[in-house]
Parts: sequence; structure tokens; C-alpha cells
Amino acid sequence: MNMPARMGISAAAGIGAAVMVALVVAIVDLYLTGHGYGSITNEVITWAQAGVHLSIGDLAMLVTAATACSTTWYLTH
Repeated sequence: MNMPARMGISAAAGIGAAVMVALVVAIVDLYLTGHGYGSITNEVITWAQAGVHLSIGDLAMLVTAATACSTTWYLTH
């Protein structure tokens, strides 16, 4: 498969996975906060000099998107 097609398919898979995880994180967060538990969107990683403030939900989305991109890249080779 040629490089631009492979890159486009991998990017689409990563973006699709990130959107799906963002929806799941939103639903889980609504459920948890509605039942009196803490939010999964509270900041847990802070790197102020770089402007990075990540929550558990953000980490889940980033890891899933990176995994989907790299797996799709590998499988389309």
C-alpha cells in the first residue's frame, strides 16, 4: 500500500478511536459525578512549563488514539 493512503487510514483510525473514547469518558464521568463519586476529568498530571494538564480521561483518549494509529499502520503494511 502506498504511503499517503496508509497514513490517511492510520490517522482516520486514530481520530475515530479518540472520538469514541471521548464519548465513553463523557458518559462515564456523567455517571460517576451523578452518583456522588469523583470526576475522571480532574487534572492528575501537570507540567506547567509546557502547558500540559492531563486527566485520566485525557490519558485514556491519547493512549487509545496512539494505539489505534500504530496498530493500523502496522497492519496495513
